[in-house]
Amino acid sequence: MPSLNALRAFEAAGRHLSFTRAATELHVTQGAVSRLVKQLEEDLGTKLLERGPRGLALTAAGAAYLPSLSDAFQRLTAATRLVARPARPANHLAITMLPTFAMRWFMPRLAGFHRRHPAITVDVTAVDRPVDFSAEPVDVGIQYGPHAAAADWPAGLTAEFLMGETVILVASPALLKAKPLKRAADIGRHVLLTHSTRPRAWAEWFAAAGLTAAKPAAGPAFEHFFMSIEAAVNGLGLALVPEMYVRAELADGRLAEPLPDIRLQRPGGYYLLCLAGREREPAIRTFRDWLLAETAPLRK
Repeated sequence: MPSLNALRAFEAAGRHLSFTRAATELHVTQGAVSRLVKQLEEDLGTKLLERGPRGLALTAAGAAYLPSLSDAFQRLTAATRLVARPARPANHLAITMLPTFAMRWFMPRLAGFHRRHPAITVDVTAVDRPVDFSAEPVDVGIQYGPHAAAADWPAGLTAEFLMGETVILVASPALLKAKPLKRAADIGRHVLLTHSTRPRAWAEWFAAAGLTAAKPAAGPAFEHFFMSIEAAVNGLGLALVPEMYVRAELADGRLAEPLPDIRLQRPGGYYLLCLAGREREPAIRTFRDWLLAETAPLRK
């Protein structure tokens, strides 16, 4: 491996395209940065930066090398901050999960967890992206993944299956009264609400319904399921949503399922994730046992 200092000097100089700004960032002299980059080029046997009257420019080799180095240094910085931060108490859990999962499924049950385990404090963060345990102060995550087995998750993580997902068609009773939906072919009369992160959901529903030539009215797209649910409750159109998120609306009549025979069982599911080895920590183990008990009916 080349000198770490030389790599840092090139990464900063290549990012700024300036020895001066790189020197300021690294708290060394401009000459030191220039010498370190030259040393790296000699070690590698290839030129990384072109020095010209208008400043620096990356060569083809430098442009290929820089992104990986920048990513590596960002990860080193994040990992160092993670280790160096003050340790949280053993009974304090930081949890991340999808926004709609947090709002519609987890939060209504959190009070029950606290009643049973009052000594454990839970902090919840809702994010719409995979959690990076090496860079974020997170103990456990609950994420959806199109995986057939826990082993399909990245190396270094412990993943435990919680539940699958059944997607159903819902609409407000008022909308269905105005535009009855007695059979799948009637869907062409309706506006379809789209979930922007699952653009093929309606195509999958059409296939399950045996429809190939349906031309429904184009509808608005929403980033989160809780938005689609609220739009459907207010009669904006038809929505495809996980059944577990709309049980309250179906029970109190704010939503109806007009075609209950057409349901989509998605191939993935929700998983509990943590860094391998941490699943044995008492607070994480307690949370895991409670969560498995809560999701047991949904795994049958």
